[in-house]
Order: sequence, then structure tokens, then C-alpha cells
Amino acid sequence: MTYELVRGGVYLIDAEYHGRHGVLGTYLVKGEMSMVIDTGPTASIPGVLQDLRRIGVGRDQLILVGATHIHLDHSGGSWRVLELYPKSQLHVHPRGAPHMVEPSKLEAAARQFFGDSVDEYGEIRGVDEKRIRPSSDGEELDLDGTTVKVVWTPGHASHHQCYYLSMDRVLILGDAGGLYSAKSGAILPTTPPPFNPDKAVESLDKLIALEPEIVCYGHFGYADRGVERLRSYKDQILLWSRIAERSVDEGLSIDEARELLIQEDPMLRKFGEITRRRENSIATNLLGFMEYFKWLKGEDKRRADH
Repeated sequence: MTYELVRGGVYLIDAEYHGRHGVLGTYLVKGEMSMVIDTGPTASIPGVLQDLRRIGVGRDQLILVGATHIHLDHSGGSWRVLELYPKSQLHVHPRGAPHMVEPSKLEAAARQFFGDSVDEYGEIRGVDEKRIRPSSDGEELDLDGTTVKVVWTPGHASHHQCYYLSMDRVLILGDAGGLYSAKSGAILPTTPPPFNPDKAVESLDKLIALEPEIVCYGHFGYADRGVERLRSYKDQILLWSRIAERSVDEGLSIDEARELLIQEDPMLRKFGEITRRRENSIATNLLGFMEYFKWLKGEDKRRADH
């Protein structure tokens, strides 16, 4: 089984991605009317569709396809779900909506950062503009009795948003809460450039104020003690910010800054041995902080959207 009940009507779907599981969490809010959040890339859609059928979501029941943000690993396969569920609309932040209609710039940006590995996501296709429902901050989506609150959470991306079910106290985070390891309980920032740590902290304060009991991560899984985990992640963002700013001021390389960070962040030690792959992940996400502080100090003129 590749899905499980989180609480109430919220399900986690763990669709296979090139033979792997635990890569990205797709979440289903099921009621008389249903909503699927973060479909994943097109390569994962066959598994998502299979589990939707297993859970019993009919073609006329799915009315919203929610995107926490438009990055291809989270929402690249939205077009396919919309195609097969004719009554559904894509619910997305208005800043991201144009790129879901015409994804060429989105694809180009992904290729600039990830190279040819973007091909693994599968087909990238735009959606019909008429099928898009732009979000608004604080709006409440009515799924025929089940209410889902929308919370704009810029930081990881300017078009990021979270979904909160107040009745069940379940918060679906996308990438606003970092990368979570159910095995160790550790969290790693998901903060590649462009990233805005100041806005990320403001967003975390908004989420903490909701007092969620369960938090659902895009990468990967869900956990209890939601407020505690969000506060811990906020502290981690603040720590990485201090180290990144210091590294920029002292002219440290990304490798030197990474080593300093490994020494200073107790959360990273929860992962156990820091492998080469983990080192690369830390460096990639630390780069988001360092580029931000270079921009803030006027050393990088390329980024105007902060």
C-alpha cells in the first residue's frame, strides 16, 4: 500500500518515482468533494491516480488540485490530473499561475539549476488558463463541509502557500517546513536559491500561530508535535542565516561555510554520518542563504524579487 490515513479525511500518497518511495508526499483531503495537494511530477502521476482510485475518489468528486508552489517536483504533473478529472480546477498562488499556463520559463530555470535531471520529471505541459483558480491569503476552501484554509508562506518561493484543516489540526506544508526525516526526526532546510530567509521566518510565525498538531511535509512524511517542529525549524533558519551572513562578511567559500555550519547546527548531527550526498545537499541549500545576503549587501545585483 502506498497511501495511509493521516487524520480525519487527510491521506498521504507516496507515489513511486523511478522505483523509489519517500521522495515526495502528495496529500488528499477527502470528503463529499475532494482536493489533492502537490501532485508531484508527471513521472509520479500513474501512482497518484492509482491511489486516488483505491481510496475511492470518483471522476466527479475531485474539484481542486492544490499546489503549495509551482516547482516541478511538486506540481509538474498537475496538468495530467486536471485532464482526467474534468470538474477539477488548479488552485495556485497568483504569482505562479502564469507559469502553470506557460511553463517554459519554469522549465528553463529548473534546467539551469538541475541540468538534464529535469528530464526525470516527465512531460512538462501547461494547463488551460480557464481551469486555474488563483488563491488569496486566508481564504477558506469549502469542500462541501470540509474547510481548508489557505496561508500564503513566501520564503522558499514567492508563490508558496500552505493548507490548514483547522478541524483536524493538520497543516500541509509543502516546502515551508524543510525536509523531514521520519527515521531520525531531523530537519534540513529546503532553501536553494532564490530563497528569502526573512520572509521564511515571517511565514513560520504565521504557521505557528495556527497551532497545528500534525504537520505534513512535502519531503517526506508527517509528524505530530507540529508547533514544536515549526519552532525548531525557525530556530534552524535563524542559525543558518547568522552563519551565512558571517560567511559572506568574511569572504568564506561555500565549502568553508558548510563546514562551519556542520559544526554549529545540532540538527544536522541527527542525520548521523554526513555523507558526500548530504554535504552536497547542505551546500545547495546554504547557497540560498548566502546569495540572499550578498544581494542584501549589494554584492549581487541580479535578484530583485525579495
